[in-house]
Amino acid sequence: MYVAAAKISLHIPSSQSLKDRRRVLRSLMDRTRNRFGAAVAEVDGQETWQLAGIGVSVVSSSESHAREMLDSVVRFIEEFSPEALVTGVESDIIPFES
Repeated sequence: MYVAAAKISLHIPSSQSLKDRRRVLRSLMDRTRNRFGAAVAEVDGQETWQLAGIGVSVVSSSESHAREMLDSVVRFIEEFSPEALVTGVESDIIPFES
């Protein structure tokens, strides 16, 4: 089993309040969950209006499939909308042996 995880840093230039920020993030995270079945959570920048960090993880039986799934999720988030611009991605794949 392989777990692929990424921390994605975002800039939300149109946000003028925490409410604006939450609206954009909620939409992004819900669409990502629904489309890929990935686990998604806000992990950084909760008190800033225009910056955010989200964590994404996927599980697969093969390393290459886990990487492909995570790459697809990151690509989807990068193309999501001009409301949330990706400023950085850190990722890793963790193998679990039985």
